[in-house]
Amino acid sequence: MIVELILDVVKAVLLFLIGLFPELPDMSELLGFFEPVFELYLNVDAFISVKVLGSCVLFLIIFCNIEFIWGIVMWVLRKIPGEK
Repeated sequence: MIVELILDVVKAVLLFLIGLFPELPDMSELLGFFEPVFELYLNVDAFISVKVLGSCVLFLIIFCNIEFIWGIVMWVLRKIPGEK
């Protein structure tokens, strides 16, 4: 019973704090803005798997920046103390 009273007080305080935030505007126009992007995604996905295309682009980015990534890895490994 005491726990229920404490939880009711916490709930009332949280609802009061949430009520202080202003209401969000209507976002229906935003959906109309992104509708051509979704349509393009579906059209591309009909010919080429977007997951495979994304994987290829990720691999290409990693391959083009392999020296930079290797430099970061070596910097981290040099920071690990060890016997010389």
